[in-house]
Parts: sequence; C-alpha cells; structure tokens
Amino acid sequence: MSVFVIARLTVADLGKALEWGKANGDIAEDITAYGKSLGQQGHRMLTDGKDLVAIDEWPDAETFNKFFAGAARMGEFLSGAGVVGEPEVTVLDAVDVAGQF
Repeated sequence: MSVFVIARLTVADLGKALEWGKANGDIAEDITAYGKSLGQQGHRMLTDGKDLVAIDEWPDAETFNKFFAGAARMGEFLSGAGVVGEPEVTVLDAVDVAGQF
C-alpha cells in the first residue's frame, strides 16, 4: 500500500514564492519528471495562506527519501521560492478501510 507525504515549506513571502514558481515552472517540471521516473503517484501543491504545503503519494517512504535526496533541482526550487529552513516532512501510511475514494 502506498504512503502519503505531507511537506510543509515555510516561505519568507508567499506572494513572492508563488510568483517565482510561476516564472520558473521548468524547475518544478524537471523535479516532477524525476519523481514520476521513480514511481511517484501524485503531487499537489497547496497553501494555508502563509506557507506552501506539498502532498504527494509514493509507493513507499524509501522511494520518497531517494527522490528528495536525489532531485537535481530541488535545492534550486527551495532557494528560489524563498523556503526558510528545512521542510517539515510527515510520512503517513495509507490504510485500507471502507468509504475511501
């Protein structure tokens, strides 16, 4: 069963981070292509109005860790978006229960 990864990225200025992300979409596309090559099953970038929050689905935690350590342009993305400090990462195991979709 897959895992879900929630990564909270504290940014210095959300508006500037979003502008930078739109202007540098090629960086995100390169990172996404690498994730897909490793088996990443889903990715969404969200905000709570203050920070960026990524929610990903991966085959397992080890694959996510390989991705995060090996994505060639990850540092460029984090720096360019004005991420402050290390992302706060939580890995959650999916459970098989009724009522999911």
